[in-house]
Amino acid sequence: METIKFQKYHGIGNDFIIIDCLNNSVSNKFIEPNLNLFKRICSRNFGIGADGIIFVMPSNDNSDFRMRIFNSDGSEPEMCGNGIRCLVKYLLDSETYKSLNSYRIETLAGSIVVEVDNEANIVVNMGIPTFEKSLIPTLMTESINNVPTAKIEIENNLVDVYSAGMGNPHAVILLEELKNFSVSELGSRIEHHHLFPQKTNVHFVNIINLDSINILVWERGAGETLACGTGACATVAVLSKLGYVNENVIVNLPGGSLNINWPNLSGSIFMSGPAEHVFSGSFDI
Repeated sequence: METIKFQKYHGIGNDFIIIDCLNNSVSNKFIEPNLNLFKRICSRNFGIGADGIIFVMPSNDNSDFRMRIFNSDGSEPEMCGNGIRCLVKYLLDSETYKSLNSYRIETLAGSIVVEVDNEANIVVNMGIPTFEKSLIPTLMTESINNVPTAKIEIENNLVDVYSAGMGNPHAVILLEELKNFSVSELGSRIEHHHLFPQKTNVHFVNIINLDSINILVWERGAGETLACGTGACATVAVLSKLGYVNENVIVNLPGGSLNINWPNLSGSIFMSGPAEHVFSGSFDI
């Protein structure tokens, strides 16, 4: 039996188990993907409870650190906006690592630059949103203002769905009202829809005004969550291209709010928000 130490963090309610694999042979052995073990550890009834597990690792591309993340179902996404803020907050909190004003983090979606405005507000350069169908990826054939779109039939109703990529795939659905809306009824079906060959995150959106929106989240591999950073960016990018919002938007999610800024509606999109430590612990494997 071996003991693994962990830290628990959350970014506006999107919560993660963080395991430091730097110079730690036990944790390095643990990172080998184990679907059942990861699912059990993330279980809120039988484990620690989390939307995902983040491993802090040495970089392979001269970044400061590497982030490897697994969803609560054991799948491995390309990137996670709330997760990368939690990782940086862990580095800032740790006595082991030097606190920096800027971190470059290697992910499956590429190298991500994170700026520390202050420890209560972490700014992430999330990269350039993509609307290229093959890169999202999506099999949608139509576009509006270069935004891929399709009408998806759900229980005899046609639902307008838009799509964008942030290193991972996102589907955006506009609704007039989110109150009493059941995310699970549509979220899972759209996540697994054939138009998304690698499945997709799903975001149900109510536009308040040009500067503020509300979102409910269904995350690929995790189900309904309180927040999604890449999803907030993808949604603002889609709505910006469609002319529904300005370049700086407050995104209200069930767990809290993020500020999303897409200067001139081109180039990189920026996400800023908090991350907080919840508790520390260990478990045996």
